[in-house]
Amino acid sequence: MSVWLARLLQVAGALIAMVGLSGYWLSRDVPRSLLSEAEQALINPRGDFQVSFVVAGRDKLYLTAAGAPIYDARGRIIGRTARARATAYGLETDTILYVTLVGNSLTIVGIPRDIYLADFGRRINRVYSAGGADSLRQAVSGLLGLPVDYYAIINIDIFGRLIDAVGGVQVNIPQRMVHTDHAAGLFIDLQPGPQWLDGERASHFVRYRGAVGDDFRRIDNIKTLASAFLARLMELNVAVIGALPQLIDTYFEEVETNASPALAAQLLPHLGGLRLQAFTLPAWAQEGSAALSTDPREIEAFLAQVFGGQARVLTQAPDTTLLITNRSGLPGLAETLRARLAQFGINEAQLKTRDASFDPTPSRVVAEAHRLEAAAYYADLLHLGWQQVHRLEAPRGHEGLELVLGQDAVSWVGESSLAGAGAPGSSTVD
Repeated sequence: MSVWLARLLQVAGALIAMVGLSGYWLSRDVPRSLLSEAEQALINPRGDFQVSFVVAGRDKLYLTAAGAPIYDARGRIIGRTARARATAYGLETDTILYVTLVGNSLTIVGIPRDIYLADFGRRINRVYSAGGADSLRQAVSGLLGLPVDYYAIINIDIFGRLIDAVGGVQVNIPQRMVHTDHAAGLFIDLQPGPQWLDGERASHFVRYRGAVGDDFRRIDNIKTLASAFLARLMELNVAVIGALPQLIDTYFEEVETNASPALAAQLLPHLGGLRLQAFTLPAWAQEGSAALSTDPREIEAFLAQVFGGQARVLTQAPDTTLLITNRSGLPGLAETLRARLAQFGINEAQLKTRDASFDPTPSRVVAEAHRLEAAAYYADLLHLGWQQVHRLEAPRGHEGLELVLGQDAVSWVGESSLAGAGAPGSSTVD
């Protein structure tokens, strides 16, 4: 094999890994969600080919007994005074990206790791450690109010390997970056200005943490590196390279993903003329806390600006109790949906759940005459049918409004909800 062909194979492998497509070893693809009319008008108004990922990076875990901790300005441990031994990759995802390909436009939205998710009871960077990659995918989907079908969890070392695979990249370093982490054996010393970065120095660029607000700055650095990486790929003109089985071994150990060869085959034709745009999800600090908050309406307006689409009208949730009755035959679905509705800003105290006997008919919203307006709200929010009944057959204390999860619910609520079986507060009735 010639040096030229070997270099092209490396570059193709890097391209696939960069957009989360190192799933060649999988034999099947996951079913992709169909965008509703409102979702398509928001992020894909022209109806182009579209696919989305959550891409997250995790760093190495070091022995904590190596030495006294070093704190940053926000009181977080960012290093230790004595070198430690790397034991494994950690489970916290300090880098979380929403990555969407619409036509030939690749959009990256950095998600600040300190965003607090009430329904998960933790910050978003700890969702992966608690529930795995699919839980993180669901968390990002709920945060944005958009379906996200794929995940790619990337070990931090892959940044250096990607850059070395294309022979380095040209980056303008915005400021002097000096940081020492004895425990990790990490010594960063980058001068400001335009310069050529190899894999090691590029890894330093995206791992740098040196000031208050470093999470947002780190996201900016990742966006800068992604832009430089894509520019390098276009310079090398590798769009004509097909997916080759030889690429599997190079990146298999570095990426955890549910993507498949079938998806890769669909994506390759779009990689030739990629246009990158990169942003950061709006969030603000909670008073007296290092955690960050978000607002669904602000996120909606942000997404409309990013994608050039039309924002959905987010009406105020009705001030009435919704009974979610799980008749799907699979326990835990009602609790999962309750958590998702809470992400839309609906008061969890107004969402009651129960399990009941199996119902093979489609999921639907059912309401008495005085609750039709509330029924229309939930039917529109969840893209379900709805109907009026004279009297709702439900336990005492309901307010004439019920969401029935039928046999089809698992396809749109998600199989991962099985993990919620036996959740507190659930009960079974006939």
